[in-house]
Amino acid sequence: MNQIITVGTSHHIAPLDFREKLSFSESQLTEALQLLTEQPDVREATILSTCNRVEIYAVIHSKDGGAVLSEFLSNYHRIEPQELKKFTYSHQDVDAVRHLFNVTASLDSMVVGEPQILGQIKEAYAQSLAAGATSDILNRLFAKAISVGKRVRTETNIAAGAVSISYAAVELAKKIFQSLEDKTVAIIGAGEMSELTARHLVKNNVSQVIVANRTYQRAVDIAKKFNGIPLAYDADLSFLVEADIVISSTDAPHYLIDRPALAEIMKQRKHRYMFLIDIAVPRDIDPEVSKVDNAFLYNIDDLEAVVAANLEDREQEAEIATQIVKEEVAKFQSRLQTFEVNPTIKALHQQFQGVASRELGTCLDKAQLTSKQQKMVEAMTQSIIKKLLHQPTKNLRQIALNPDLIEATDDSDGDHLQYVRTLQELFGLEETDTTE
Repeated sequence: MNQIITVGTSHHIAPLDFREKLSFSESQLTEALQLLTEQPDVREATILSTCNRVEIYAVIHSKDGGAVLSEFLSNYHRIEPQELKKFTYSHQDVDAVRHLFNVTASLDSMVVGEPQILGQIKEAYAQSLAAGATSDILNRLFAKAISVGKRVRTETNIAAGAVSISYAAVELAKKIFQSLEDKTVAIIGAGEMSELTARHLVKNNVSQVIVANRTYQRAVDIAKKFNGIPLAYDADLSFLVEADIVISSTDAPHYLIDRPALAEIMKQRKHRYMFLIDIAVPRDIDPEVSKVDNAFLYNIDDLEAVVAANLEDREQEAEIATQIVKEEVAKFQSRLQTFEVNPTIKALHQQFQGVASRELGTCLDKAQLTSKQQKMVEAMTQSIIKKLLHQPTKNLRQIALNPDLIEATDDSDGDHLQYVRTLQELFGLEETDTTE
């Protein structure tokens, strides 16, 4: 029988160095998919490879499809089987479906609700489709998985709210200014967090970036990344007059911006709003600055509180998303079980049609029938076939949808496929691949 199998690793169980060893570059994917589908038991395959996870989804005609995929990964990446076993997981059939749906819904992501994974899955599936590595089962599975991801984003707020310090700063800036398109950002210092925050602000169309640093060359290096203006920082804060958003992250032992200095700057700005982000520890900006009219000051704790609240909200939304996934898994499993018996039902109908056509042909050759009479006989033959096969077909589909109707015996697991095998043996049907 065909099984849906996934074998892979992710940030949940494997360190970065192992994920790197197991990853597939874009140039490797087509070759890997070709090699994988050339395996005798592998019918279909898709490879998902991102910085946080590497997974193979496959349809395999084997009792141990997980071993087939693990052996492929071990051989392809030259990883010892024991190491591979330590840092990988395997899911089969309904568990594999549930896992994929959780991934597309971003419930399995490092940050729940992150938007990138759905696009990455779409791309992985598109590459597999282009390589001719998928057929009916994975085509249906990935189409539904992508649909589930979209449904979760539509019906929940799982992706709402910033869940990183830099994104939280950008969201707060948007609340203050509505639009960032004509705003100027001033970076004081050249810390990694301030640079990352500035990068997100630039993506949101701020018009100008000023970088002030005690080491001028460092200011030049950072400013180049944003097509910005480098300055050698000194106690003169006059450059802040043009700044709508200020990001400060230095290792100074004292405040760089105090209340009197900022009050004077705000006068020169004619009290236009200024958003100040103090990411430094110890702080660069005197907390008293928040008392200056139209100056909005947030420090690292403020931003972390925003992130924590958003994460809590996302966890609540994740509960709703989990119920959606549960519902969609049940629907897909029912369709898949019916889909598994369809080829045998089709083969049975074809066999009856073949016998009827041959016998009818012999009869019509001997009989002297008018055209109208011939059509009546043909219609009657089709009606007999439909009535003969109606109940067996109905029963087989019902059993596929409700395996509990089957009573297990000593030599059977009580699954619906025993009925398929019995039908194939009784009527001499050729075993039909469900992927065709």
